[in-house]
Amino acid sequence: MAERQMQIAAENDTRRGVYSNLALIAHRQEEFIIDFLFIDPQAQTPQADQALLVSRIILNPGHMKRLYHAIGDNISKYEKNFGKIVLPPTLK
Repeated sequence: MAERQMQIAAENDTRRGVYSNLALIAHRQEEFIIDFLFIDPQAQTPQADQALLVSRIILNPGHMKRLYHAIGDNISKYEKNFGKIVLPPTLK
């Protein structure tokens, strides 16, 4: 099967992207929902523990599995080029 190429167009705000330092994933039979959140580590207001939803992605199970494999492949390539990603201990 021949490889297809796709041209992607995006407005400047979309191309700029958004920063997220937390992601939550939920699912039901028909879909997966990934919420990307931002928690300001320097916030000093009563809302300091509040997370801001910066993006929500909804995928069907097939797309989610392809994303899962693509992320794993990209992490492997990243670690080959830049070294192992070390995660901090998880909080209990």
